[in-house]
Amino acid sequence: MAATLQQFLTQTATRQRVVVLGGLAVIAHGYSRSTKDGDAWLEPLESPVAWADALRETLEEFQGLSLWSFSERRPLAQVEIDSAIASDGLLRIRGLSADLDLFRKPNALDIEDFDGVWNRASVWADAVRVMDSIDLILTKEGTGREQDAQDVSFLELKIRSDLGARLAVAPPEEAQAIFSRYVDHVVCERALTNPHPSVRAQAKALLTDLAENGDWFARDILGRAPE
Repeated sequence: MAATLQQFLTQTATRQRVVVLGGLAVIAHGYSRSTKDGDAWLEPLESPVAWADALRETLEEFQGLSLWSFSERRPLAQVEIDSAIASDGLLRIRGLSADLDLFRKPNALDIEDFDGVWNRASVWADAVRVMDSIDLILTKEGTGREQDAQDVSFLELKIRSDLGARLAVAPPEEAQAIFSRYVDHVVCERALTNPHPSVRAQAKALLTDLAENGDWFARDILGRAPE
C-alpha cells in the first residue's frame, strides 16, 4: 500500500520545517471540497543543494516513489533535483496515495518569507503546519484557475469573520498588527465598535482611504458611522 501524504510530510518534517498549502490547506481551514493532490512548502534551507540533500534523505525511507519535473513533465533522476528546484522552485512526487508538489518557493512568496509564514501557521499533523488564511490567499490570487477563485472567496469570508471578531475587542497594538496584514471594509466596520478610540480612529482612516479609492461599501459605512 502506498504511503500517505501525511506520512511522507511527517517524515520530511524531521529534517525540514513543512507548511501545507494548496487544496489540503483550504480543507484544513474548513472548506468542504475535494483535492486530487497535495502541496507543501519545505523549509528553503541555505541553497537548492541543501534543500535537495534533505529531500533525498527522506526519499530513501520510502519505496516506489518517482520525482517529476513540473515544467518539463518528465521523470527526474535524484541527481537532477538540485537543478530542477533551482529553475522551477518546485517538483512533483508520484507514488504516494496522491501526487505531492513540493515547493522551495511558492507562487507570490519569496524564500525569505518562510520564517514568517511558519510562525503564523497552525498545526496540521505532528510537526507539520498549515499555512494561515491570509498567506494562503497570496498563493492563490491571480492564477486564473476557477478553483483558486472559489478558495479565495471562502478564505476571505473566514478572514472577515475571524479578524472582524478580534477587531471588535482588540487592544490598539493587536489591532495595528491585524491592519498591517489585512484591510477591507468589513473588518474596518467591525473595528468601529471597538472600545478604544485609537482603534476606531484607525478604522475610520482606513475606510476613508478605501472610499477615496472607489470602495462604495466603505463610503456607505462612513456615511452611517457616528462622528
